[in-house]
Amino acid sequence: MNLLGIACVTMKNGPLHLALRQRPEIVTPLVLWIALSVLGGLTGPFETYELLSGPARLMYWACVAGVSILTDLGFRRLLAGQGLWRRLAARLGFAIVLGGMLHGLNALVFDGWGGLRQGLWMIGVVWIVAMIVEAVVALIHHFHLPAVVQTDAAEQPAADAVFQKRLPLERRGALIRIESQDHYLNVVTDAGAALILMRLSDAEKELAGFAGLRVHRSHWVATGQVQQVLRRNGQLFLRMPDGAQVPVSRTYKPRVEAAGLRP
Repeated sequence: MNLLGIACVTMKNGPLHLALRQRPEIVTPLVLWIALSVLGGLTGPFETYELLSGPARLMYWACVAGVSILTDLGFRRLLAGQGLWRRLAARLGFAIVLGGMLHGLNALVFDGWGGLRQGLWMIGVVWIVAMIVEAVVALIHHFHLPAVVQTDAAEQPAADAVFQKRLPLERRGALIRIESQDHYLNVVTDAGAALILMRLSDAEKELAGFAGLRVHRSHWVATGQVQQVLRRNGQLFLRMPDGAQVPVSRTYKPRVEAAGLRP
């Protein structure tokens, strides 16, 4: 009775997920839950239109969609980074958990529903649908992989490409340094400076693949832009192309020296 609901929910990690991949993690499941609940409530698949009234049908499919989405999210979080075969094996546990919950829901809602046979049938349906979807997702990744592998290195985006999009178009250029100012960052490039609303720790993570490093709790520099390393009263300063002399704190001094930045 729940095959349509289970299939729709699990398929959110296939084509539907690709369509919504730009949405925040919280918004996507919420939108999916609302859509599936309304769809099931209006159409009443698998005889629910005849067996349940309108409000009861909407509540039933809202429960089915909600339980399916939450269970799927939990399993996908646990299986993040695992190989295909481990994911397929773990889907049996997923089927037992989700199928058992849906079997219990049906027992509460429908007269005459219950027993081991129907419970095993429900688990089997969930498992088959989950396996089909995992196979479809694997095929999608397989056929898209060669295009990624064959991409010329020169066509790969720069390590700071995502971060550069945060800057006004006229201020995008070679990164020089970043300075934390309250809740904002003063980002200095060879095209000028711009303020953006962001934490320095988040900027540092976003620039993890870029040749730069944190030198102070309030300062990040592009190592290739350092013009001179100065020492005054036992403290290091980095002279940058924009004329700034960025202080190096004691905490970050070993990292700076390990990067070859010495007086």
